[in-house]
Amino acid sequence: MQLTLFTDYSLRSLVYIALKTWDKGNLTTIKDISSDLRISNNHVVKVIHNLSRSGFIETLRGSHGGIRLARSPSEINLGDVVSATENFSCVLHCVHTECTFHQVCLFQGIMRRAATAFIKELSQNTLADLVSERDRLLSALETAPASAEQEGEPCCLLTVGDDPGTAEGAAESTVSGQG
Repeated sequence: MQLTLFTDYSLRSLVYIALKTWDKGNLTTIKDISSDLRISNNHVVKVIHNLSRSGFIETLRGSHGGIRLARSPSEINLGDVVSATENFSCVLHCVHTECTFHQVCLFQGIMRRAATAFIKELSQNTLADLVSERDRLLSALETAPASAEQEGEPCCLLTVGDDPGTAEGAAESTVSGQG
C-alpha cells in the first residue's frame, strides 16, 4: 500500500510536535514545523487542521498560542492516524460498473482484507514507538542540510534506525487530492 504525501506530512508533523513539545510543556508553531521539516506552509496548515480536527493535537490561539499533542504519544495510535489521513474507501468500494466482472468480482474482497490487515498492523504501534530514539531524531533534525529534501519527496527523518530497509516502501508517498 502506498501512503499519500498528506499522510507522510501528518506523521512527520506528529513526530516533530512530540519531539519539540511533549515532555517540556512547550508549544510549537506552523512556521516552525514548515521551516524545520521543509514542508510548505500551506501544506502544514492543512495537516495541522486535520490533526486537530481528528483529536491528535491541540491548537491554542493568541499571542502565546501554538500547537501541542492532545494526549501522550503512547496514546496516539498509528492506525488511527493513517485512517484519519487516508481515503481507503476507494480501495474498498469498486465504482467501475462498466467493468465486465463488476457483478462477480472478488478483488474488492481481497483489497478490503488487505487494507484491514494494513491498518491492524499499524494499530500495533503508537507515536511513542516512532519517537523512541528521541536523541537520534533530534540530532537528525538539527543536522539535516537545507537541501536534503525537496518538498514532495518522502522523508528520511523517520528512518534513522540502523536497518536502511525499514521504511523502504512503507512511507512511499504519492500526491493525492487529500488536504
